[in-house]
Amino acid sequence: MKKLLLLFLLSAMPAGVFAQEEPAVVRVRRPFTPQHELRLTAGAYPLLPSMSDWEGCAAGIFHDRTHRGPVYTSGTWSLSYDYRFKKWFDLGLTFSYYGEYSRSYSNRDSSLVGRNRAHAVTVMPMARFTWLNRRWVRMYSSLGLGATFGYGRFDTEGSRPENAMIAFQVTPVGISVGRSFFGFAEIGLGAQGALMMGVGYRFNPKNKRAK
Repeated sequence: MKKLLLLFLLSAMPAGVFAQEEPAVVRVRRPFTPQHELRLTAGAYPLLPSMSDWEGCAAGIFHDRTHRGPVYTSGTWSLSYDYRFKKWFDLGLTFSYYGEYSRSYSNRDSSLVGRNRAHAVTVMPMARFTWLNRRWVRMYSSLGLGATFGYGRFDTEGSRPENAMIAFQVTPVGISVGRSFFGFAEIGLGAQGALMMGVGYRFNPKNKRAK
């Protein structure tokens, strides 16, 4: 009789009374690993002294004996290294090159009288602030301040002007897509240009995968 009563009570209980609850999944947050980053950037429309500015500075005045033909530019090419201290903050150094080339012609008979060349090298520390950080996509802003060293050779005047000026770069919006190897595009203002695109590579000291 007791066995029948016990079997009856067990059968009347809900099926889940004696079921074990599954343990909750606990996500462990991995510690951040600092990263190195290398970038190659091509930029357009930089804020730098133009060839005519350098020639005018060297000659004192603009002469009316010659006229210049089309001016060709190399665009701004930059190589940079960054160290990512935190997920939201990078600090690095950028080297940039920009060149202009043209020919000068006589106003009397339009004959070639000289070739003009101007070069500018910029050295600039940069700080980058990441405000959107996803597995494959990052969005950021950056700020740089440094110096531009210019050199020009103008055959029409026999001059070799050299100058130096403060350089800056402000980038309100930049986006990179990828992990170890990535591509990026930026909109800004300064010595590197107003429109910039490039490729880069990220790695860290312990050779672990980027977070």
